[in-house]
Amino acid sequence: MTIIYGLIGLGFIVFIHELGHFITAKICGVTVESFSIGMGPILLHKTIKGTDYRLSLIPLGGYCGMKGQKDFQVALDEKLESITGDKDSFYGIHPLKRVIIAFSGPFFNFIFAAIAFMIISMIGYSYYTSENKIILANEVYPEMESIAEKAGLQTGDKILSVNDKETPYFTDIYEAISISANKKTDLQVQRDSEIFNIEVTPSLNKETGAGVLGIVSWTNPLIDSVEKNSIAEKVGLKEQDLILQINDDIIKNTADYNNAIQKYDNFSMKVLRDNNEIIIENIELNPQKEDKTTLGITFYTEKVKSKTYSFFPAIINGFVEAGKTTALTFKSLGLLFQGVDLTKAVSGPLRITVMLGDTAKAGFSAGFSTGIVTVFNFLAIISISLFIMNLLPIPILDGGLILFALIEAITKKQISPKIQYYVQFIGVGLILVLFVFAMFGDISYIINLFTSK
Repeated sequence: MTIIYGLIGLGFIVFIHELGHFITAKICGVTVESFSIGMGPILLHKTIKGTDYRLSLIPLGGYCGMKGQKDFQVALDEKLESITGDKDSFYGIHPLKRVIIAFSGPFFNFIFAAIAFMIISMIGYSYYTSENKIILANEVYPEMESIAEKAGLQTGDKILSVNDKETPYFTDIYEAISISANKKTDLQVQRDSEIFNIEVTPSLNKETGAGVLGIVSWTNPLIDSVEKNSIAEKVGLKEQDLILQINDDIIKNTADYNNAIQKYDNFSMKVLRDNNEIIIENIELNPQKEDKTTLGITFYTEKVKSKTYSFFPAIINGFVEAGKTTALTFKSLGLLFQGVDLTKAVSGPLRITVMLGDTAKAGFSAGFSTGIVTVFNFLAIISISLFIMNLLPIPILDGGLILFALIEAITKKQISPKIQYYVQFIGVGLILVLFVFAMFGDISYIINLFTSK
């Protein structure tokens, strides 16, 4: 079912892209010979005003077949100096109209993303996070390097802002740092009653492309829930218990708790309950379980609700968020040339489909509105990625068609089909290289997914 969700979502985005080409081709006077929802074998079709509307078997987007798209190959085969076509064909119209048609596909992806963010703005969403207090990651994971420690940060510090942007929650810190890989970043820090600034340069996570500071969130060891029939319930732990001590280890946060519990199979625990200190003896873990941190408890995190907007402000916010996401995606593209592992950082269709399906399944299991928000957010991000990728001035992509058409419009002379062919050949090579990396990563991801189950 997960795969089906993913295919439908990914197919919808591709359909929106092709719909953009279809509408503007009609407006610009190009005959659209076929327009299909889906790919592959045709299930149903009907011709209306010269266009064969199709419903195809494979639910992966669709296609817009315009008159004259084969004129380029004809010009090559016949060794013509230029590509000619009828007045109602793609190469028979003014080059600026070709620009509009080529641009409209990616642009429709951008518009869809803005609409998706608009819907999210109207519905609103909530998430769980912790305060802006940090723990140095190497204190939890000794094998990890902490850029934060080298810069002078300490466990217990509060990061009040990143590059002058306030960070009231750890999620805000994470988002700000993730887009700052290899860039000097200014932090405003509070340590006890002192407030000061520290400059750091987050390192690059080569698998994700995100900036890494080497910190984890400070979460108080306050029990939020106790699982039924768990070890925690059997020994008498209760909601709102604050864990103070495990054997002789003082527990100030959940990192201290995790470190302490890994050391013992049998231990005592001191908790604060209704302002009274209570000692629970002889807590025995199941030595057969690999994850020894599972007593059957969850710790309290703060629920934060996003701001909601009425219809017209939501439209504005939708375009603002789409613009922000576009800018962030551009930054991410730049990281591909800074040593990022392309097999991990670049997702192909298989991985995107699975991730989208998992997102949809998890979102809707938490409620209908949550499902709508999570799915639309994921689709919006993918749409923005398609918007940018298709506008890159690489031949065979929409950006390549735009580039050739603009040159023709400016110079009043068409680039010869032979030159276009060789340039496109290079473009195909670049796309194939990226595709190989993406597919290798996809295959590894799928194998790991099944072997881990």
